[in-house]
Order: sequence, then C-alpha cells, then structure tokens
Amino acid sequence: MNGHFAVPAISVVVPTYNAARYVAEAVASVLAQDFSDFELLLIDDGSTDDTASVVSQFAADPRVRLLRNERNMGLIATLHRAYAECRGPLIARMDSDDICAPDRFSRQVAFLSAHPEVDIVGGAIRFFGNVAPNVFTFPTSHADIHPAMLFFCPLAHPALMFRRELLDRGLIRYDDAFRHAEDYHLWSRLLRQVKAANLPQVVLDYRLHAQQVSSDSSDKQYAASLRVRRQMLQECGIEPSDDEVALHESVILERPPARSDYLAALAAWFQRLEAAARQSGYWDADALHQLLKNKFLETARRVGADLAQLAKTVGTSHYVSAQDLSFVAPAASPTLAVRIKRRIKALMWRLRASVMKP
Repeated sequence: MNGHFAVPAISVVVPTYNAARYVAEAVASVLAQDFSDFELLLIDDGSTDDTASVVSQFAADPRVRLLRNERNMGLIATLHRAYAECRGPLIARMDSDDICAPDRFSRQVAFLSAHPEVDIVGGAIRFFGNVAPNVFTFPTSHADIHPAMLFFCPLAHPALMFRRELLDRGLIRYDDAFRHAEDYHLWSRLLRQVKAANLPQVVLDYRLHAQQVSSDSSDKQYAASLRVRRQMLQECGIEPSDDEVALHESVILERPPARSDYLAALAAWFQRLEAAARQSGYWDADALHQLLKNKFLETARRVGADLAQLAKTVGTSHYVSAQDLSFVAPAASPTLAVRIKRRIKALMWRLRASVMKP
C-alpha cells in the first residue's frame, strides 16, 4: 500500500513490460498532472530488463503503488489484476511509453462530473516517435463513436478514463478469444450498454516505434478485428457475403478493387447497413448515414469518380448531393503533411491502443 488510507479520486493503471527505456518519462507525466488526487498502479508483467529498478525510484511518492507479476502473464491478465487493485471511483489507463498531457486528468474528471450519463471518456492523441508529431482526433459524441466502430476503434485505450462501477457490474472484461484486438472487442460490446465520449483536446502523446508492430502480430490483429466487425454486423441483423466483407474492408484499408461497378456495389452495401440499423436500432440512424456518406465521398474522390454523375445515379445519389459537387479535390501530388496523415490513418485500424509496446 502507499500509506494513503483516503480513497483517491482516480486509480491510474500503467502496465509495464520491458519498458525501462521510456517508463520514467511516462510516470513523470502522470505525477506532474495538475489534478493530484490519484493513486498510480505500476504493474510489472515479469520484465526481464531494468524496468523494476527504474520504477522503484518512484516508490517514495505516496501515490505510487508498485505491483509485479511473478511471471509474464500477458496484457489481459495483467490488466484484470490491476483493475482488481483499484480503489478510486474513476480509473484511467495509460501505456508505459506514452506521455499524458498535464491537464488530462482534470479535463476528463470535469467532463465525467458534468456528464453523469457518460461512463467512458477519451480524447485526441498526438503521435510521436518515428513520425513527425501529428494529432489524430476521434468522434466526440456517443452517437458518432458507436457506428465508427464499423471502421476502426474510436476509443484510444491508453487515453481513456472510465467509471469504476463498470468493473463492479462486470462489464470491463477482456476476452482472450479476441487477443490482439481485445480492446476493440470490449468497446464493441460495451457501447451497446453505456455511453462514451471523446474530448476534442489532446490528452495523450502516443509513441510509435519503428518495429512496434511485427508483421505477424499485425496480421493477427487484423484477423481479430475483422471478427469483431463481423460480430457487430450479425448482431445488427446482417450476415454479410464475402463480397460485402471485401467491399467494407476496402474502405478501411483504402484499397479500392479494380472493378467497374465498385461504387455502385459499395452504395448498395451501405444502404443494406442503413436498412438493418433502422430495423434493429443497433446504431443511431442519422449518425450512421452521415458516417457512411463521408466514407463514400472519401472513397469516390480517392478513385477519381465523377461526383456529378454519382449525384444523378440511383443508389449512389443517396451518398452524393449537389452540395458535395463544390468540393475542390486536393492536388494529385500530396504534400508531406498529407502523406504523414495518410500513414497515421492507415495505422489506426491496427493501433494497439492497449498494447504494452517494446
């Protein structure tokens, strides 16, 4: 124990594994928060490097609690153990190599206090490391966050704060059957029962490493993520065909297939999604339509389609309006900033927001 017997406002969970190189900077960013009523649980998952000695230097701070697994148990078991030790009514997650914005906790606590109907709050993240610093924002309202799950995980795990009562109700449990996408699967389940939000401000700097995601783990994560999306579709009342799955994934991967009827087929698939959502109530109908409209327009512009023709064609006109025709497409040769943004966007579907990075 840390010597404090009063219940802290926040329990901060930072799992670590062979994180000696970066963990001190991560911990320092937590201890320097402008909101100081928290306990920090540093749980070492059997590291074989100097992680234990690095984190031990923070033991003198009464807010810090050091925990250690006797052997490497993996992320899921480590998080479940740490959550069981939390005492605060709010729980904040963070990875051992990221950096908290100095006002992260105060912003998130204030938001949850002002919005009792919301149980989970995240925020924008700034990528840094092996890319130029670049901000990535997420949908901010629950109505927009939930359908966005169809394309990527709009809740960055190490940037989240949630109410402890979700644990008490047994709702925060990662499923080992969805290893490599356990956070994506968890939120896909949870958002049907509770509300989430994202702050528009950056709350976390997310470090990217050159060898952060191996080809093997990336493939496994994509396969697990695909299973999550299939599950959501089935619960919405859709058993997608292989062709419909390929159409949907082509939008996520930004890899349009070489077929003349691509946009017509994509519009038909999107309309099937909307019809199923209206019937099942699985997603907010208006938010889903706006999301699919944006995705369709992005895809149409990516392939250089004639928007005016799409606006006049039955089917595709559902996603292209007269107002969209005034859009000025970017130059064919993207600037460096645009190329960086595309690279980061491509990383988002396989962002290991819950991973313990090397």
